[in-house]
Amino acid sequence: MRMAAAVLTLAMAVLPRPASAQADEALTTQVDAAIDKGVEWLKGKQLKAGDFKGTWGDGVNGVYGGGNATSSGRMYLATTVLSMMTLLRCGVDPEDACIKDGLAWLDKVLPKEYGDAKKGRPDPSIMGSTYEGGILLMMIEALYDARTDKKMKADGKDPKTDAHPPVKLDDKDKAVVTRVVAWLKATQSRKGGWRYGAPVFDSPGGIEEDPSASQVVLLGLTSAKRLGIAIEDEVWQKAAIWYLEAQEKDGPAAKKGASGKDTGGSVAIREGDRSRGWPYLRRSPDKKDLTVTGSMTACAVNSLILCKAALAKSKVWTKGMEAGVDRGIYDGLAWIDLHYAVDKNPEGYRSHYYYLYGLERLGTLGNFEKVGAHAWYPDGAKHLVAAQAGAGSWNGNDELEPCDILDTCFALLFLKRATVPVGVTLTR
Repeated sequence: MRMAAAVLTLAMAVLPRPASAQADEALTTQVDAAIDKGVEWLKGKQLKAGDFKGTWGDGVNGVYGGGNATSSGRMYLATTVLSMMTLLRCGVDPEDACIKDGLAWLDKVLPKEYGDAKKGRPDPSIMGSTYEGGILLMMIEALYDARTDKKMKADGKDPKTDAHPPVKLDDKDKAVVTRVVAWLKATQSRKGGWRYGAPVFDSPGGIEEDPSASQVVLLGLTSAKRLGIAIEDEVWQKAAIWYLEAQEKDGPAAKKGASGKDTGGSVAIREGDRSRGWPYLRRSPDKKDLTVTGSMTACAVNSLILCKAALAKSKVWTKGMEAGVDRGIYDGLAWIDLHYAVDKNPEGYRSHYYYLYGLERLGTLGNFEKVGAHAWYPDGAKHLVAAQAGAGSWNGNDELEPCDILDTCFALLFLKRATVPVGVTLTR
C-alpha cells in the first residue's frame, strides 16, 4: 500500500500542469517583465537639469488646439505627480533619486498652490486644477504607503499580510493635504460634481462637472481620508446624486440568459439590468462629447463605488440612496459588459489607456475578476504586454501630451493592479 501511494504521488508530481495554469504563469512572467521595463523607461524620462529638474516634462498637445497647441509648462505638475504615484505603486523605493528629486521640485511650487477657491485656479502657470489636486493626494498616500512597507520589511514583517500601523503625516505634508482637500471641497459644484477648477472659473462650455474630473477628485479625497483627513458626508452624498442624475435615463435590457448570481469573483449581469452609461458632457457643441463611452462610464461607476464605501456607515446612507447607487452601479456595469473591449475605449475616440486604467479601478474597487463573462485583467494584460514599445513605453497617440508618459503611467497602473481597495465587494 505504501509503495502504491508513493508511486501515485510520484506520478502526480511529474504530470504536466493544466494548460491554464501554465498560461497564467507565462502571463505573470510577461507582466512582471513589462512592468520592470516600463518603470525604467519612466524613470529615464525625468528631467535632470534646469528649472524643472525633477519633473516629467511637457509637450505639444496633439488632441486639442488642432494638434498645434503647446502647453508651455502647464502640465508639469500633472505629469510629475502622476509619474511619481505610478513609480511608487510599482515598487520603486521612496528613497530613490527620482522620487527625491520630484519631491524637491514639489517643495518649490506647492506653497503657491491651492489657496482661495473663490479665485478659481490656484496657479494657472503650472495648471493647478482639480486633476492635479486629486492625483497629488493619491501620490502622497502612495509615498507614505511605500515608506511604511519599507519599514515593515526592515522589521521582518510582511506588508501584504501583517497589519499596517496608522498613518501619521508630518507637519509639512499634513499642511499640503489639508490645503488641497479644502480647495477641492470648495470647488465642488452646486450639483455635486467637479470640472477643472472652482465654479467661478470659466469652465469650457459653461459645464461645471464631468465624470472624469469628478472621479479624480473623489480618488484624491479617498486617499486623504485614509491619511486621516476628515471628509464630510455631504461631499460624497452630493457627488453620488450628481452621478446618478448624469447617467443615461434608459438603455437596452440585459440579454436573456444573464446569470442570476455573482459567482467566482465575477459580477453577474442579470436579466432586467439596463445598459446605461455616461458621456463626457451632457451638453456640448461637439457631438463626440455627448457620446457615452467606456472611459467615462468606468469613471462614473468607480465614483459611485467610492461614495458607497465612504457613506456605508453614515446616517445619510438610507435604503433608498443605497438602492439608487447600486442600480446606477449595476446598470453601468451592464453597459461595460455590452460594449466590452480592451483594444480600444468603447465608443470613444481617444483615451484608450485611460479607459484601461479605469477598468482596473473597476475590478479592484468592486473586488471582482469578471464583468459578466469578461476576465478584465488577463484580457487587458495580454493586450498591454503586446502593445509595449521596445524601449518600455506605451503610446496610443490619443491622449493629452506628453502622451507617452501619461499612457505609460496608465498601463503600468493597470498591470500592477495599483488601486487601493475600499472594502466594497459587489454582490447582490
